[in-house]
Amino acid sequence: MVDMPDTHPAALTHPAAYPVLREVAPRYSDLGPDGTVSATGVTRWFEDARVGQELPAFRRLIEDGEFGAFRILLAAQSVERLDRMPFDGKYRIGVGVRRIGGSSFTYGYAVFCDDRCVALGSTVTVFATEAGSAHLPDALRTDLGALVLDEPDAPPSYQPGADRRDRASYPFAVSLRARVGDIDTNRHVNNVTLVSWYADGVATLHDELLTSGWGGPPPELGPSGYHVQYVAEVGYPAQYEIGVAVLEVDDTTVTYGLGVFLGDRCVGLADAVGPRRAHDGTALEGTVLDGWRMITS
Repeated sequence: MVDMPDTHPAALTHPAAYPVLREVAPRYSDLGPDGTVSATGVTRWFEDARVGQELPAFRRLIEDGEFGAFRILLAAQSVERLDRMPFDGKYRIGVGVRRIGGSSFTYGYAVFCDDRCVALGSTVTVFATEAGSAHLPDALRTDLGALVLDEPDAPPSYQPGADRRDRASYPFAVSLRARVGDIDTNRHVNNVTLVSWYADGVATLHDELLTSGWGGPPPELGPSGYHVQYVAEVGYPAQYEIGVAVLEVDDTTVTYGLGVFLGDRCVGLADAVGPRRAHDGTALEGTVLDGWRMITS
């Protein structure tokens, strides 16, 4: 596994840090080509934990009819596998709140195999009405306050530069069409699907660089972590392009810059980090990767 930028204090790698711990069993659909739980699968686990989180005061407010129409939207998320996650592992997910803002809040997550932390993540959620982002209701603040994690500082936000929204900055692209099965209850492409689109973009670049044909390049070269920013809603039906570029290369890792584009309009951004070498010795050589670096003006 490889490290994403440090956005998770060491204290959050221990089960005792989390006010909520729940068991989770891997599903076959959570596995990647290497037979272990993929970063996309972990993203789905975090979504299930978030949606299933009990918010009793806020639920009562809704059930009593004291609140009008609203939406819960993701603004950003991160997922990071710290170690291999085999199908037969025994896992628990820790859930807590890292930050409560005016109209948004940040969940923090960790996956534990026994007491060993094997994955970390976070999501920034915006509370919105038809008029746009709205102040968090007091009932929701009460529920979230009971879940606050003990950490000294709020997590840094993922803020790609303005050049990342320029389609011309990406030397490689993959075309994808939104399918009806990709749509969530907000009637836009689901966050787990978007992470899988980014994974498709990197995998297709690897196929271009290393090998073509059935099976593709070594699966362990795929990213083990993502930082994602939602620029606009990704709707259906529509045809999109995933722009792919290489941002950084060191001795062990490759960092990719990714963007989702509807024509020339950017609707989503991500950084992905993956290993440079596979177990069989296959390597993403720097001289080859140089041709796919982010194009800057």
